[in-house]
Amino acid sequence: MKIVQVMPDFGLAGAETMVENLSCGLAAEGHDVLVISFFDLHTAITERIENRGIKIEYLGKKRGFDPSIISKMRKIIKAYQPDVIHTHRYVLPYAFLASMGLKAKRVHTVHNVAQKEQTKAGIIINKAMFKHFNVVPVALSEEVQKTIQEVYGLSEKKIPVIFNGIDLSRCIVKESYVRNNAFNVLHVGRFMDVKNHELLLRSFARFVKKHPDTRLQLLGDGELREKMEHLAAELGIAEFVQFAGLQSNVYPWLHKADVFILPSKFEGMPMTLIEAMGTGLPIIASNVGGIPDMLTDKEDALLIKPKEEDILEALEMIYSDGEKRKQLGRNALDKSIVFSAKTMARKYLQLYSS
Repeated sequence: MKIVQVMPDFGLAGAETMVENLSCGLAAEGHDVLVISFFDLHTAITERIENRGIKIEYLGKKRGFDPSIISKMRKIIKAYQPDVIHTHRYVLPYAFLASMGLKAKRVHTVHNVAQKEQTKAGIIINKAMFKHFNVVPVALSEEVQKTIQEVYGLSEKKIPVIFNGIDLSRCIVKESYVRNNAFNVLHVGRFMDVKNHELLLRSFARFVKKHPDTRLQLLGDGELREKMEHLAAELGIAEFVQFAGLQSNVYPWLHKADVFILPSKFEGMPMTLIEAMGTGLPIIASNVGGIPDMLTDKEDALLIKPKEEDILEALEMIYSDGEKRKQLGRNALDKSIVFSAKTMARKYLQLYSS
């Protein structure tokens, strides 16, 4: 089968990592995969994809609406003659126009709750694609599936659910849950409002006063990073917080952490959460979006409301109870097999073939 995966770019983030894992998983199953990236952004993700022998076509998109992308993409698609065109994030309208008249099946993964995935105009366009032009929307979880039903007016049977997956062999599984000199709390994510860095910093400021051996490590970049650095200084916790920036390899950081925390306002199915599960880390995460479809409260994670008191209570439990750390971490590790790249690739292949 010949399959095209279409993305805006390959910055170091969750949807981009999912497309990497899916593309490599499909290729490992013996299928011919071509990746299209709107922007000429080269990262560790594109390097890994290309090192697997998968070609990436970079289209050199300009900012804003760029109609030249449609003709560039059409030329590539006509030459490649794919069986499936699989889109992600906001690229569906471009890909649809570029492939009009061709026989390829069209699949679009909704990477977040539907209300947050697109602009109002994007929702109107996508609704037409889903309802009238046989584009199949894929949900990352049952919760995301419900939001697609609500926003696009589709029946549940028209919205398959396929969990994200990662290459679990890259995870460095924790051997010990003993608390060392510094208790490391790790967060991985873009510095944007939805990730709730401000709440995390304010909660941590209270926690570190009681437990000065605690450190907060923040991996990622984004428009709010500088503001959060100033906030850490204002709260008097700058020496306890490490702004580590973008990391091409998060697995050593996960392995050295004592707890992974994700107090987001909403989420689809965060890749970073799967990476933490595959490491065997105890996890604290907001009980929002697709997260409760991935984890069970007090069984393989502590699922909380994104509030200071809830964060403090969960951190205290993880900090003070070594057996709880181990139990949550090992249970999360056991469940991570559900979210393997191989399982994800095979589920998508079943969908492509149906």
